[in-house]
Amino acid sequence: MRSRVVSALMVAVILSTSLSFGGCGAGGAEKAGVYYIDISGTLQEPGVITYLGHTMNVYKDQASNPCGDCAQQPVSVLVGDDAAVVAEALAKALTEDFGGTDWVVEEVGAQGLSVRRAAGASVADPAPPVAPGGLSIAGGFGSERETGTTDTATGVGGQIRNIKQFDGTVTQVPLAPARIAAVYGPSYEALVVLGAEDRIVVRADVQTENFPWATEIYRNIDALPVLRDVHAAVNVEQLLTYEPDLVYTFPRPNEIAMLGKAQVAYVAGATTRTLEESKELLRVFASGIGAEAQDRADLYEAWFDERLAMVTARTAGLSDEDRPKVYYAGTDILTTYGQGSDIIEVIEAAGGTAVSKTLAGGNRIATDAEQLAAWNPDWIFIDHCGMSGSGDASADAVAARAYANPKYAGLTAIQKEQVVLTPSGVFYWDMGLQKILLVEYMAKTIHPELFEDLDMAAEVQDFYTTFFGYPLTYEQAEAILAREAPG
Repeated sequence: MRSRVVSALMVAVILSTSLSFGGCGAGGAEKAGVYYIDISGTLQEPGVITYLGHTMNVYKDQASNPCGDCAQQPVSVLVGDDAAVVAEALAKALTEDFGGTDWVVEEVGAQGLSVRRAAGASVADPAPPVAPGGLSIAGGFGSERETGTTDTATGVGGQIRNIKQFDGTVTQVPLAPARIAAVYGPSYEALVVLGAEDRIVVRADVQTENFPWATEIYRNIDALPVLRDVHAAVNVEQLLTYEPDLVYTFPRPNEIAMLGKAQVAYVAGATTRTLEESKELLRVFASGIGAEAQDRADLYEAWFDERLAMVTARTAGLSDEDRPKVYYAGTDILTTYGQGSDIIEVIEAAGGTAVSKTLAGGNRIATDAEQLAAWNPDWIFIDHCGMSGSGDASADAVAARAYANPKYAGLTAIQKEQVVLTPSGVFYWDMGLQKILLVEYMAKTIHPELFEDLDMAAEVQDFYTTFFGYPLTYEQAEAILAREAPG
């Protein structure tokens, strides 16, 4: 099940306070008065609604309810229920399931409900409510709703909404972020796909270091200020000088903590373990922007699923003997990918056997020449290389060193000259949104007889035109496949 928890709707916050209703309020004192839960939309996915310290199940349909017709049936809702039905259910649960002991319902309407602490109750200020995809839900005390600003043009000090990060934690972001920092490596590519490039105010060095096509394809990347050495650490102090209201950052706790201290919202990147998760990460990125970005994520997912289904329909029936052994490496041939990386699934979907799939860990795991010899791969794919003809770090030099090293002379891939340098274009194919192109490219490479009709240049051309909004020519697509720079 894909998760699209993009709990929205307009919840204002007091000017100059943090982006959170959680905790015990200013100065540690609990807020008094009416608490409003605003709801809109229709439930589109099963899951759980969390609100006021309680939870309510959302079932796909009544048959999915394990309680059936049991006597102590808790209040629940179903996929397809709208805001009015959900509001009534939440109110009913507070009264019947929880006996009105902590919160008392004051009013219920088609767009939410209002409650007040029960007499004598000592419950803390509630964390923001969260709901499965399709339903927007948010909460706040009356004073916050009445005095908060509504500057949705900038998002700063304005309306906020809840999103679910890739790791499952719920955080808050501006309703309409206007100043975005693209710090995490693949985030620039994702923000372009999601239609938000014009909101980026600062980006990272890694987004153009080995990618001359990025400056050709993206409209604004050359004009933006650049944060250096972000792979080692992000200079948060420098980052904040660009006044972002939303930062797409690395999942490093210390940097996230610094953003939290500065009251700047964030969306964290992640190492994806499956191809499904690679789509889900784009949805998390989209949740930081809003509904229009989710539509773009839908388009990408449809393209992705169609291509993956085409490939696996042809490779699914291959026997183990017909699946060549494939080794995937970074620039250093002794750095590979383990069971915690979606590259294993890329190889399997393409009709290969991933020799490193039993290794613990995810991306960029060190191995040694003895282990590589024991695996004896039929094919070696090398990613994270420079463009052809770009000096010592070029793709050609990486391949030449592999062929010249006597430690690798006995490998089948070396003897058959089956060392392949994967294309990159605007970003590495093993990390960003072009990963589905990597599946197709690898499948055609190791099983040319099954994919004789697959025109990879046409696939690249279609992808760049559809998702980057760049009218890539067929000849340019061929250059990307050949690891050649523009022009």
